[in-house]
Amino acid sequence: MTSASPEKQADQPRPPMPGRPLPAADVLVRDAFDDIALVVGGVAVLHNLDDDLTWTLMKRLDRIRIRLLRDLKGQARRDEFEPSLAKPPRVHPAVDEFLSRNRAGMGE
Repeated sequence: MTSASPEKQADQPRPPMPGRPLPAADVLVRDAFDDIALVVGGVAVLHNLDDDLTWTLMKRLDRIRIRLLRDLKGQARRDEFEPSLAKPPRVHPAVDEFLSRNRAGMGE
């Protein structure tokens, strides 16, 4: 019997533990945002990203986090937390691919 590599195992969802409730949606969202922040932080350090760029990126990520958590709780959005609607002049191809996959629900 062959077992999947650790990388493949990490990509596969874990079955719920018997008798243990699934985490609440806000817990899952917060965990996901923690992972995203750690990825961004690692990239920023490894590639010596400009501090202003890193702060701007994290502030936008925080606005997204707040908007999502407010939506999950059924609370009204507050305009002061909304990021500017201006689109960046260009987007990295990896970001384009991620957005396409996310919007299509691929891999779920």
